[in-house]
Amino acid sequence: MKFLICVDGSPAALEAARQGAALAAAAGAQVTRLRVARQPRETAPDASIRLRVGEPVEQILAEVSEGAHDLVVIGTSGGRGLAKLFMGSTSSRLAKRSPVPLLVVKGRRESVKRILVCTGGEMFGEQNARWGGQVAAWTGARVTILHVMSQMPLSERARLEDLDDTAPEAIAQNTREGAMLQNAVDAAVAVGAAAEVKPKLRHGLVLDEILAEIEAGDYDLVVIGAHYAPPGMPWRGLLLDDVADQIIEQSPRSVLVVRPVS
Repeated sequence: MKFLICVDGSPAALEAARQGAALAAAAGAQVTRLRVARQPRETAPDASIRLRVGEPVEQILAEVSEGAHDLVVIGTSGGRGLAKLFMGSTSSRLAKRSPVPLLVVKGRRESVKRILVCTGGEMFGEQNARWGGQVAAWTGARVTILHVMSQMPLSERARLEDLDDTAPEAIAQNTREGAMLQNAVDAAVAVGAAAEVKPKLRHGLVLDEILAEIEAGDYDLVVIGAHYAPPGMPWRGLLLDDVADQIIEQSPRSVLVVRPVS
């Protein structure tokens, strides 16, 4: 396992480096620290930091490819104005283009004790759960697998009363959402999540319900997916990308963005 931690000397990057190093130590991962300079005359602070020159996103992606890294860690201050616009753009562009998961560190958390995994669909349900379960295996964290229930039937065979199910009810009745939740729970356990792994359904608008759950559950890490367009529904992929962008921007907690394996 190899982690790429991006540093630039800012307080947000220093905190990302601290949390990224702690997670790498728990995972037994190798760490590379990278600084991207826009001008060739800039130098890295010390010999342990790799220096690349150019546009940040492009250079980070090049380093990921050349170094065969498994996870990228960056920091964001959640500031206002141009700083927020720049960081948000960097995070969003990396989330869309990085071939490996991206951890966007937001704020200071001493440890990872509670993880929220957002399903986002069958593919993301299991893939996100595997990453959430992996982090839980490293840290001993508890995991909640969340699916926000559609307000419309997902198939002609779906029953209207199923739209009000709780997670245990959906799993017991083996509805589409229940099967997805159970598969995600199983995926998290399979990779080593040893503490509690709990499925949960919320009902409402996806973004609103995810943000509400983050606050209500006081999670330390949120796992989401991006770039998934179900067959025949390319518009849904665009909506999920938009939701992912908004979660990255609005979440008060760190966000791990996972792209589906092609």
